[in-house]
Amino acid sequence: MPIELCPIRKSDAPVLAEMLYAAYEDDVYSHLMYKNTVTPTMKAWTIQRTEKSWGQGPGERRVGVRDTVTGELIASSLWYFYPQREGDDWKKLPEFDWPEGYSKEGCNLVTTAHTTKRNEIMGPKPYIFLATCVVFPAHQRRGAGTLMVQWGVGQSRALNLPIFLTASPMGLALYEKFKFEIIDHCWVDVSSVTTEKRDTVVMLLHEPYPSQPPKAIPMLKPDEDTPIDAAVPVSAAPQLPVALADPKYDVVVAPVTDPADFDRLAEVEDLAFADDRIVQLLFPAGHGGNTVAARGDAHRKSQKEDPTNFYVKATSVATGEIVAWLKYHLFDDLEREHMPYPKELPPGANVPLMEASFTTLKTLRDGMMAGKQYGYVLVLVVVPEWHRRGVGGKLLQRYLDMLDVKGWESWIDASPAGMGLYQKLGWEQVGGVTIDLGKFGGETGLMETTVSMLRKPKGVVKI
Repeated sequence: MPIELCPIRKSDAPVLAEMLYAAYEDDVYSHLMYKNTVTPTMKAWTIQRTEKSWGQGPGERRVGVRDTVTGELIASSLWYFYPQREGDDWKKLPEFDWPEGYSKEGCNLVTTAHTTKRNEIMGPKPYIFLATCVVFPAHQRRGAGTLMVQWGVGQSRALNLPIFLTASPMGLALYEKFKFEIIDHCWVDVSSVTTEKRDTVVMLLHEPYPSQPPKAIPMLKPDEDTPIDAAVPVSAAPQLPVALADPKYDVVVAPVTDPADFDRLAEVEDLAFADDRIVQLLFPAGHGGNTVAARGDAHRKSQKEDPTNFYVKATSVATGEIVAWLKYHLFDDLEREHMPYPKELPPGANVPLMEASFTTLKTLRDGMMAGKQYGYVLVLVVVPEWHRRGVGGKLLQRYLDMLDVKGWESWIDASPAGMGLYQKLGWEQVGGVTIDLGKFGGETGLMETTVSMLRKPKGVVKI
């Protein structure tokens, strides 16, 4: 059964508690901390503590994995994005009011040892900390852990920040696949619950670009008027994507696998193209010449019948709503026509304008890409209130990382307004077309330019 990344909500706290205890059922630390006996009181305390501390950690992000068939949350991860810190507050050890059933001595022994060692290694500098990464035992070895770690590595690359985590020797294989390296060990006395005198966990670090200094994570210090997760003004933090500077603009990027999502994709499409003058001329009766539901059906049909096209969505972590999406094609069959445009035009479509624009662009692309396997971005749409939040870049980066591994080029036909983003990601202009819209029913003398851009693959280390 397929799985996908998903946001985790506060209402998931009971499931998170069940998952945590199930995942660590046979772990030596569970014997040390609560003798592996889980009581209703302990579960209730864990749920209450999760709800009370929700969103209070530095740059806290919770990312999960769900089964797309059952809708069940099967895995969860908790990440903290630590900013550069001043003073000595970062040295403080966590304090917990452990409930009945827990061994306070055992719990404090574990948390103190791990936190002290992490502070010694990382100090006050900015970094990402993977605090937990757990999967229900029945769903292990389905790739859920890989999806969550892959998400974190993407954040690491975006911010050029290292990721720190602790792991048991059994978990090493997953993290080493993503180029985490062992930098230290932490030993804890477990002689009270096992014949072994001490248990070892390894300290791992992932460095995205070791030759460059990590970027600072600017955050407002909490006080009576400012919550700990308050956003930093863009002008004060140009090096930090706003999507990470403000949790309310954080998203989870994942493939579109639920057929019901295509209706929302059509809604986002409407919002994004509401003021687009060429779209209004292409489809005078409304974008697509039909209803949102009909276009949702068209997207479902496209995904089902065309093996070259793929949809990826960006879902708001705060609301669970799709706020942007990307449609791209992977043209790997050299004998097949590379046609990303719909062959059946909707009622009322401006056919002459379609031919002047799309046919001209396709002729240019076919001439330059003949005999090549490549990717083609057809649609990238973001709801207006999420513009300039880094969402489009996240969607494209996932796609480009895949093409870099394949060693493929990527083509996109863009408006001049979008060129800045595409150039930043490596595309270069190779052609284009300028049309006098007055000849196709638009305002006399109004010119519309579309730029054809090509991106060469970047060198990557395959994992």
